[in-house]
Amino acid sequence: MDQIKVIKPTQVDQLKIVKGRDLCTLMTCNSLHDQHLPPAGHRIPYNPKAEAKAKERSRNRLIWIIIAILLPVLAIIIFIWHKKRKKKTAKADKEKEQE
Repeated sequence: MDQIKVIKPTQVDQLKIVKGRDLCTLMTCNSLHDQHLPPAGHRIPYNPKAEAKAKERSRNRLIWIIIAILLPVLAIIIFIWHKKRKKKTAKADKEKEQE
C-alpha cells in the first residue's frame, strides 16, 4: 500500500491506469460523508526467501501464543489441584484427631 486519498464520487480520474506502473486500487466508501477512500498499492516482486521468513515468523508467533495460553491454564489447574489436595489432607488430619 503506498497511497490513500479521500476523494469525491465524481473524481474518477484517481482510478485511471497509470502508464508504467502496476497498481491495484480498492474503492471503499466513507459512510459519514459523501466521500470515497481509494487505497492503492503497487505489485512487488515475489521473493521466496522473504515468504519463508514470514512463514517462520508466523509459526514462531503461533507457538508463543499457544504457550501464553497454556501456561496460565496449567497454573490454574495446578492451583485447583493443590487446594483440593490440601483440603483433603486437612479433612484426613481432622478425622485422625477425632479417633
